[in-house]
Formats: sequence, C-alpha cells, structure tokens
Amino acid sequence: MDADLTLRDTSQDIAEANHRIANSLTLLTGLVRLQAHAISKRTEPLSNAEFRLLLEGVAARIGTIGKLHRLLSQVSSDGTTSLRPHLCEITDTLVAALSSPGQSLTVKHTGNDCLVLVRHVQPLILILCEIFINAMKYAHPSGVPLVMTVDCTRCGDGRLVLTISDDGIGLPDGFDAGKCQGLGFKVIRSLAAEVGASLDIVSSGLGLVFRLSLPAGTAANARLA
Repeated sequence: MDADLTLRDTSQDIAEANHRIANSLTLLTGLVRLQAHAISKRTEPLSNAEFRLLLEGVAARIGTIGKLHRLLSQVSSDGTTSLRPHLCEITDTLVAALSSPGQSLTVKHTGNDCLVLVRHVQPLILILCEIFINAMKYAHPSGVPLVMTVDCTRCGDGRLVLTISDDGIGLPDGFDAGKCQGLGFKVIRSLAAEVGASLDIVSSGLGLVFRLSLPAGTAANARLA
C-alpha cells in the first residue's frame, strides 16, 4: 500500500511538473510573438543596442523558466515553499543573462523570508523577470550601473508583500503605468491577477517601485524562523 501511494504521489508530481513546463513554454511563445508583432509595426529598424536587449530579454526569460523548473522539481507539487531562495537563485540567473560591458546589474535582497503556495512561485518569479528586463531597458538610458532591490515582507495582517525596485530615473511625466499597453506591463498585470495580488507602481526621481501584495487568504506566508 505504501509503495502504491508513493508511486501515485510521484506520478502526480511529474504530471504537475509537466503542466508547469507546458504553461511556461506557452507563455514564452506568446511573449516572443507579441514582441515580433510590435517590431513589425516599427517604422525604423532596431539599433544594435535595442536588438541586443531584445535577444538578452528572450535569453533571460528562457534561463528563468529553466532555472525555475529545476528549483521547483525539488519541492512538493502542493503545499508551500520558501520564496527567498527562489528569488536569490533567479536574480543570479538574471544578472548573468542581462549584465553587459555597457551596463552592469547588481541586486540587493532585503526583508523577511516568507512561505508561499508552490503554485504562486512561477507567476511571481516571471513578474520579477519582466521587471528586471524593463529596468535594463529604461532605468538608466546613459548606461549607468543598475541596482535592483528585491524585498519580501510578511505584514502583521498576514499579507505577503513583494517589492521590486530600481535606482533609475523613474517613469516619464504623465506616464500611466496602470493603463500602459506595453508588453512588459501587460504581462506583469496579468501574472499579478493570476495570483490574486494587488499591484502598485510608484515612480520618482529615485527609481521605479513595483509592489505586489498577496492577501492573507491566498498566501501561505508564515514567517520562517
């Protein structure tokens, strides 16, 4: 009986992993197609720098998905997992994929470690990836070294708040991030809705801040010792 249960659990884990991979590849395919469609509408060809950033963004997404699945293969398909190790591992992958001689990228991790539902890890990490790609494109047009800060905090009311910020120039005056139809912002809003998180975007001359708040009822965010 125990062997049957173990085999059944293993089969369920494999099925869940295959489901995650299929969803991730579908999302990645959709992103590439949306980018191709956006490029087809341009009246001017991409510059060398724009083309490099485009390819680096695709590489970063592929690397993120690959790394994420290796990490999630080590945890149960249900229940909870610690978010911070995933954040640290993926940001290392993004630094390697996005940094270049023309612009370096470093990351600071602050806050608490939190437990999250396993099914929420993938959307949260993909949001992280899109924010990093967006920052590399726009935070420092002059190529100044970019510093990103990733903070995970469990609030007293049970909410889990994931904050991702850069030290760049912020958004242009009058720019409404909530209504922007750019690829990155659309993906971020869609993924935030998938995990039931509210999304606040705050811009200033000190940088751009994305703050995701998961309600206590949907986040298994007990603080780790």
